[in-house]
Amino acid sequence: MIDEVSLIATGILIGIGVNAPVGPVNVMCIHRAVRNGAASAMAAGAGAFVADVLFAGMAAFGVTAISTFVEGHLAVIKVLGGAILLAFGVKLLYAPRSSAAAPANDTRLSLFKAAFTSFALTVTNPAVLLGFFAIFGGLAGIGQKPGDFGTAALLTLGVAIGSAAWWLALSTGASRLRERIAERWLSRINAISGGGLALFGLIVLLGVALGY
Repeated sequence: MIDEVSLIATGILIGIGVNAPVGPVNVMCIHRAVRNGAASAMAAGAGAFVADVLFAGMAAFGVTAISTFVEGHLAVIKVLGGAILLAFGVKLLYAPRSSAAAPANDTRLSLFKAAFTSFALTVTNPAVLLGFFAIFGGLAGIGQKPGDFGTAALLTLGVAIGSAAWWLALSTGASRLRERIAERWLSRINAISGGGLALFGLIVLLGVALGY
């Protein structure tokens, strides 16, 4: 029982640690939380959550073929991810001022788009998948016992809990800022968020062009 609890706890820490650094999905989540509330932000976090669990499962169960594929197509994946970031950032930057000035109610379609966009941003970030493989590969017993599905399942479960906890906390925490932000700042938030996402995309594309 102690080993099982420690495995889940390790997975939780990994799930939080992978998502905690400021990145595109965090920016997107905060933007939606301030604009439309916690539920809207959670939709964005849901896409990243699905990608996290998918990647964690691949790493924990030793699906190295996926890791090999990613390593062999890093440039293509980075270009795709950078292009998505740039397009989404520019879309926010040039959003009509009328729609940027006041929060809008989310529809099922907009929530789905938010989840899909965050999922796409995560799965086109090779650092996330390779990071999971590197972290799990450094844990004692992982990658050394191909048939140990119980250990792999517990670690994946822990990552799922940690990832869900992070996106829930970020969404609810950022949504509280809505009450403290004047309406005139909402359009500026669009500009800041869009500029940040576009900058992330440009950095990724520039890195590919320079061979990094």
